[in-house]
Formats: sequence, C-alpha cells, structure tokens
Amino acid sequence: MSTNPTEILQATEPSLDIESIKSLMDGFDPAALLPDLSELFGSLATLCRFAVMIGPVVLLVLGLAYLFLSPREANYYFGYRCYFGMGSVQAWRFTQRIAGMLFGGVGLILTIVMYVISGGFSEMEVTDMVWKAAGCLAWQAGLALMLTLLVNFLAFFFFDAKGGPRRRKKKG
Repeated sequence: MSTNPTEILQATEPSLDIESIKSLMDGFDPAALLPDLSELFGSLATLCRFAVMIGPVVLLVLGLAYLFLSPREANYYFGYRCYFGMGSVQAWRFTQRIAGMLFGGVGLILTIVMYVISGGFSEMEVTDMVWKAAGCLAWQAGLALMLTLLVNFLAFFFFDAKGGPRRRKKKG
C-alpha cells in the first residue's frame, strides 16, 4: 500500500474528460434559456397598465365604502378616521360623507383618465412607457395625499376636538 500523498490524491480524484464536456456543450444554445423578448415586453405593458389602474380603483372603492358602508358611529375598525372627525356622531358622519364624496369623485375621474393614458402604452417604447407609468403613479400618490389632508382640514375647520361644531363669529 502506498503512503505517498500525491498517489492517494490522484487515486481518489475523479478525472475530468474535457472532450466529453465539449461534446455535451456542442449543440447547446444559451440564448434558448432567455425568454422571448416580445412576450417579456408584452407583459411589461400589461404590468404597467395594471399598476396605473389599481390606485384609482382603490380610491373609487374607498370612496364608495365611506359613503355607503361606514358605521353610524365612530369606531377604530372601519371608516375614515381622523382626530377631529371622531369626537361626535355628527362629526363622524360629516367626515365619512366628505371623504366618500372626495375619494369617490377623484377615484372615478382618475380611473377614466388613467384608462385613456394606459391605452396608449402598447405603442410606446419600453422606457417611455415605464417612465409614463411611474409619473402616473407619482401623480396618484400626490392626489391621495392631498385628499387626505383636505378631509382632515375640513374636519378640523368644522369641528372642535370634542366633536362639537365650531361657532363662527357673526359680523355686525
């Protein structure tokens, strides 16, 4: 029995046959592993359309839910909750009605506008389409933030912290 380490290593190491590897790779085409580019870009247009349309539809659904499905009294589970809108039943109902009208109206308008804009995505270049979709998403986020601030301001303007209506000073 041999005690030479190189002989032991050579005996246990599998031999690599380069010719057999070359013959296996001879008919292999790496480009066949890549997806078809027309399928990839076709699905990208669909993805951009879906991304652009989901925001307005969510606003529309929230608006309708605030108008028709909100509970009659303030709660911490469902409805548009803000500090000045939860003080009384009157403030709660006012806040739900205003939030429903604003969110529903803007959601309906945005749904129509974004449907028209996203209809032209298939004729655009890929980078232009993605940038247009990103711009639409930024506008939607900005409008949703402005709506939230507007509803909170209206609740603050008309009601005090305890939910009572603010008394306006009469001129004269």
